[in-house]
Amino acid sequence: MKTKNQFCRSVPVRAASVLSLLLFWGGAALAQDTAAELRAFISQQVGGLNNLTVPATNAAIPVPLQADGTVAYRYQTTEAKRYLGKLLFHDPVRTARININQGQPVNLPAGTAFGGTVSANDPSIQAVVNATMQTGSCGSCHIGEAAGKAGQVVNFNVGGEGRGYTDANGNFFPRRRPQAILAKQRTAPIFAGDTLVDVLPTLSDMDLVNGLDVVVTPSAFYHTPNPTALIATGRLDELDSVGRESMNMVGFAFNNRLLFGGFAGEPTSAPGSLNPFGDPAGENLTLLLLDAHRMLNFQSAQLLKIPAFVQLFKDAFPTEAAQATAANDPTILINDQTVLRATATFLRTVVTRNTPFDRFLAGDNNALNASERRGAQMFFTTAANGAGGAGCFTCHSGPMLNKQHDDADVAGIGAYVNENFINVGIGDHPVQALNALARGHLDPTKLGQDGFPYHAEDVGRQEISQNPSDAYKFRSLTMRQLKDARTFFHNGSFTQLRDAVAYFNAGVPQDPTDGASPTLDTRFTNPRGPGYPSGLGLTETQVDDLTNFIENGLYDPAFVTYDPASGTDTFQPNAVDLTYSKYHPDLTAAGAKDGMLLSGLAIDDNDPLARRDEGLEFLDVTSQLETRKNQALQLSGSEVDEVRITNTGPVAVDTNLLIVVQALPANVSLQNASGATSGGQPYIRVFLKNGLMEPDTSLGQQLIFTGQSGSAPLTYSLQFLSGQGKP
Repeated sequence: MKTKNQFCRSVPVRAASVLSLLLFWGGAALAQDTAAELRAFISQQVGGLNNLTVPATNAAIPVPLQADGTVAYRYQTTEAKRYLGKLLFHDPVRTARININQGQPVNLPAGTAFGGTVSANDPSIQAVVNATMQTGSCGSCHIGEAAGKAGQVVNFNVGGEGRGYTDANGNFFPRRRPQAILAKQRTAPIFAGDTLVDVLPTLSDMDLVNGLDVVVTPSAFYHTPNPTALIATGRLDELDSVGRESMNMVGFAFNNRLLFGGFAGEPTSAPGSLNPFGDPAGENLTLLLLDAHRMLNFQSAQLLKIPAFVQLFKDAFPTEAAQATAANDPTILINDQTVLRATATFLRTVVTRNTPFDRFLAGDNNALNASERRGAQMFFTTAANGAGGAGCFTCHSGPMLNKQHDDADVAGIGAYVNENFINVGIGDHPVQALNALARGHLDPTKLGQDGFPYHAEDVGRQEISQNPSDAYKFRSLTMRQLKDARTFFHNGSFTQLRDAVAYFNAGVPQDPTDGASPTLDTRFTNPRGPGYPSGLGLTETQVDDLTNFIENGLYDPAFVTYDPASGTDTFQPNAVDLTYSKYHPDLTAAGAKDGMLLSGLAIDDNDPLARRDEGLEFLDVTSQLETRKNQALQLSGSEVDEVRITNTGPVAVDTNLLIVVQALPANVSLQNASGATSGGQPYIRVFLKNGLMEPDTSLGQQLIFTGQSGSAPLTYSLQFLSGQGKP
């Protein structure tokens, strides 16, 4: 596939002008007065810089048009809809469809629970419901710190726990994992990271069709032959996992198909579609995700309980609000339809506008450094016929760098469809092992490079189009914000952007099945054309420069950290979004609390570990840690204690370890304290390696006290807390 790193297409170039530019760019460094030449070159390659320019306002972002060129009321962008959609996206209150076996779209087998995957007699069912209800959101797998992706190879929503932790240097590490309470489904792992509790990926159903068990998408019930029964579904098992990487949300509006296979946006009549309302890609996607992520038909009742949400819906949907008032029926205002419309409106506004490249295009000659400019020149130079470039722009043009360069609507939603799906030899995501197991395709004697049974279940675009010529083709995605992406391609097999760039430079397919398919694209294997070796043929320095341009030249820090001077909004709720008393006093009047979501739940994830990750609560782990004072060094007026801390408990200590010093004598202080608790007790924050202190591991910590009088060793006690933030 060709997702976020990508790749190159052979296109005609203006030979004389390109040759002169190649000669001009031959030096190791670029003078400042060459910036205008580079802009002119890029403009020539893409048909004008306007085809790369991000709309300056949300109102100018493309939306689907009617035949007469107007925008239907259903798809109109308003600030009230955008704001509502943003808060909905990140609020776990909506994931309320837990252990619902009826009407999905038909009833699941009697005597089963959790989507047909466990026995209804399992005594742990209610405990699992209690542990997982309203603990995930759209933001579980799409976080701002990871380019709107999950930031890890295996992605979990409901049934997962945690969000991520920060190290001593302020670096954020996404970390969400399956909860320990979930029922075991296997005795041995079948993929890397398998905790034995998952049954099917979330968009996989097991249906009975013509007397056979088949694993397909949930669209099967909307096409013929209609399944006889729904046997099990990953939409409702105990763990909500995804069989591909969650996608970068930047540039959502600039797509006529969404998801790696283009599931969202397919016409209702298309063989693999699930688009009952005939919506464009945005609204179709948000509908699909309501179903996939435990919200459909059950979220509205939860939202109606929250007065501030009711007020926001009135602001966003005045027509529906008037109808609801007239009919005395609040569900006319708050329902799955208004939720999916608001969420799609928010996602359409998810763009970056202030990358160094954007500033360069706008005329700032110093926005890109010399390496980034060389990388940009390679990005926009074809690889064909030995021109020396990478040709990335041929599949990554338009404002979001996600379209074919010759798309007639390259700056908008796009005219091309199938041209955007390409086989570049990337194999299955690890979680596809669940589909392989369900289909009986998993051969334990045939191992993949990861040491687990090999599988080749994911046929990409073919799953939706049902056309064999689309086998193993996946959507090419935006190149923006990849510095934070952490995983690349639909299977997450690359975790460094440079390695992904090097993959295209080599032009050798990763997967034997995808690579042997006749759909493998020669634009990947032989981008320079006949008579040339495979791949791009770039030098290591050129790979470095191209990586630098993509990683840094296309990165906007305002997407992560709120910057009032930037035209880019944060993906996560920021201070303006959540300071209701200042910016939304009507919501304060309706009960909203500053700094919190309208529901009062934690942002994105609301399980206990996630709440600790977000600094909302702490877990006392004193009973599972054993301490030993190795040394007490007495100095004039001070004491230095070396303390050894060992985890003697059965489970790891997560996130940060806070050492709280209690019962210190008056006038004695902890000199190396990180801060003081709300009760005034000093504490030291220990940033645990990889966010964990495993059982039977130890660490040492120095406690430095001052203000001591006398020579006797100090007496005090230690309390240990797990969590981030201030206790």
